[in-house]
Amino acid sequence: MLKKKLEALGYPTPSDLALSNRKDFASTILWLEDQKIRLYAIEDREILRNVDNAQMWEDGYLKYCADLNMPSLGTQNEQLAWILGHAIRLEFLDDPAQYESINSKQPLPKINGSQPHQQKVQVIFEGKMNVDDKEFIAGVRTLAGQLNVPHHPNHLLQLEAVARVVHERLSPAARGRQPITMTPFPFDKGNDVVSANDPALDLPMRILRLLQIQSLRQLQTHINETIVSVQNLTANPKTDTKLGKVGF
Repeated sequence: MLKKKLEALGYPTPSDLALSNRKDFASTILWLEDQKIRLYAIEDREILRNVDNAQMWEDGYLKYCADLNMPSLGTQNEQLAWILGHAIRLEFLDDPAQYESINSKQPLPKINGSQPHQQKVQVIFEGKMNVDDKEFIAGVRTLAGQLNVPHHPNHLLQLEAVARVVHERLSPAARGRQPITMTPFPFDKGNDVVSANDPALDLPMRILRLLQIQSLRQLQTHINETIVSVQNLTANPKTDTKLGKVGF
């Protein structure tokens, strides 16, 4: 996703970017400031040009994050994702008319055939509170931090993640669930080769396959429940004999 955003901003070599490399990360931040964000005057950007001096650049980067009003984020990937989102917003605001034709032709994305995330949440809180209020956003960030939910630039998406965590871990059904004490299935020691081309992807592929199986089982459970409900309606029909007629 980071590389897609870099491509959208016109970054010269998004495919060759190694975020684990400190100099690559520093050079990317400098490029974004020079070309897209332009928070500082040109002469003030020197604090970000000290790429070869790790300590000086780190001090300048921390000041830069504070001047951007970046929220507290745990990893460099999260920080870069936030800065990229900020740069994309600025790019759009520079010339909104450039994107009018795209926005007018493409419908808003829908979730399971229903409303987009923001409209969906706004309907839930309609008449109760403003989901764009600073106090509401701060409350979402605080709650997410307490539940160890990763930061997301869109606070409504983060709120949905918080709701999912609460539903799966803190609901009455989840709290009453007995912990699994048996030996876990050794899915990482199977003889089948999931990803022959890249052994490093073998374990993630096995995990995804198990999650898919779990999802299919849940779907089958919902289908069975639906069938039972329909059968309850059709297998024992009730006849009103008062409406019957004898003869013609």
